[in-house]
Amino acid sequence: MALTVLFLGSFVAGLLFGVGTMLWGVEKQPRNVPAGTPVPLRARFTPANVAAFATLFGAVGYLLHRYTALGAAPIIAIAAVLGVAGVVGASLLIAKWAVPGAAREVVDERFVLMGQPARVTRVIGGSGGEGIAYEISYEAEGRRHTMPARSLDGAPLTSGSDVVIERVEGGQAYVEAWSTVERRL
Repeated sequence: MALTVLFLGSFVAGLLFGVGTMLWGVEKQPRNVPAGTPVPLRARFTPANVAAFATLFGAVGYLLHRYTALGAAPIIAIAAVLGVAGVVGASLLIAKWAVPGAAREVVDERFVLMGQPARVTRVIGGSGGEGIAYEISYEAEGRRHTMPARSLDGAPLTSGSDVVIERVEGGQAYVEAWSTVERRL
């Protein structure tokens, strides 16, 4: 009975810890490293690894306890070894396949700010048949930024209106009124 409680408790705790890890995230920039600096992968004691180990240890241990005649010590040893092997295997899979694949992905700079809320700070006026120009202001990485903008659909915008950035081309944002975006949601 004690082993059943140990393994089921480990399994449930691992699942709960794993869900918590997914909700709060696992990517943390180490201290004393400037933001944006790539951090080398290394094996470490992380919440995701603890959750994976606890889940595997609990599942394997429970199944061995329930369906084999092995004693407590071999069951715990086998469950622990398979838990560690699962964590190592998953870490290697991520390090050798997922991370290099993501690193090869080309980021289209035009869409880096896509979906960023902004506010029209002033109407600049028309120029050469291209419609009305605007200046927008938005906050990113704890700093306020401004840039020239155009209405994506040509609809007029007023100073102080909320907009959403669709893309940035040539230093100019193409924006859409928040009320238009909100209707689509």
